[in-house]
Amino acid sequence: MKHPVVLTLVVAVLLTAVVLFAGCMSAPPDTKPMPPVSPVTTAPVPSGSSCGITSCHGLDLACGANPPEVCTMEYRLGDKCRQYARCDSSGGSCTFVTDSQFATCKACVEQCVARETADPAAAFDCEAKC
Repeated sequence: MKHPVVLTLVVAVLLTAVVLFAGCMSAPPDTKPMPPVSPVTTAPVPSGSSCGITSCHGLDLACGANPPEVCTMEYRLGDKCRQYARCDSSGGSCTFVTDSQFATCKACVEQCVARETADPAAAFDCEAKC
């Protein structure tokens, strides 16, 4: 081991190549086109409060004037789909808005949960493919 820096760089490059190649080889789940989701309006937003998703984890999403300030770092099934949902208060009320991918992602996760009731680890593996 005369050149540990060179060996470290070679290992890092090979590891990066393997990770990138593995990501390119995963197949997307079967997706069906979903109709657009219309926003759901909730209670008016009082001045001075914020509008946000009222839960920290999972697919039970709603918007409200008192979103949590801090959430735990744990990961629960459905957290992946939360990136496609948000709350909007531009019209004076706190409105739940989803992107088109949310309904597809939510349906996929719900299928994983229903299919893998006996093995939680398998449900998480299934969700990773959503």
